[in-house]
Amino acid sequence: MSTKSIVLLVLLALAVCWTVGGYNRLMRLKNSIGNAFSAIDFQFKDRHDLLLKLAEAAGEYLQHEPITLNELMGARNESSTAHDAVRARPSQAILVQSLMDAEHKLNDKLDSLWAAGTTHLAMLADPKIRELAQQLITTQSKLAFGCQAFNTSVMIFNDAQRQFPTWLIARMFGFSAAAVLTMGLQSA
Repeated sequence: MSTKSIVLLVLLALAVCWTVGGYNRLMRLKNSIGNAFSAIDFQFKDRHDLLLKLAEAAGEYLQHEPITLNELMGARNESSTAHDAVRARPSQAILVQSLMDAEHKLNDKLDSLWAAGTTHLAMLADPKIRELAQQLITTQSKLAFGCQAFNTSVMIFNDAQRQFPTWLIARMFGFSAAAVLTMGLQSA
């Protein structure tokens, strides 16, 4: 075997090792996005459960305004569906965007519930509703904090895809940018 052949084989082996290493790095970073989402998965579920309990408790006071509660539950269900989709594929930007849109809509409907409560002061004074509202604030704070870790994982993954020479591997294997969660969570 000639020296030229050996050099070509060594270069080919280095190229294969570099490609495999870059691909594995991108996959590890992509998986870290999934792990970061798993860390906030419970807060999403807990928030949706609290909203259901809140709607049930507020229903006693808003019997003459069923639209407010129905819209809140519809937005909750839409957010829950979007959340399930992101849980399955957390690095998929379009799914994360759908979740953010659903969460914004849910926040708007929650604001409508609180606005309706201002005309029913007894509702806002109800100890059960006040306790649920406090639990909701706590859960939303935890969710916002967890979103920071998710967003950090997304930024590291996206940065790795833009760096040379890893961007070559990202293009070769069809990696795409992930989206950050900017849901604008509000307090109750």
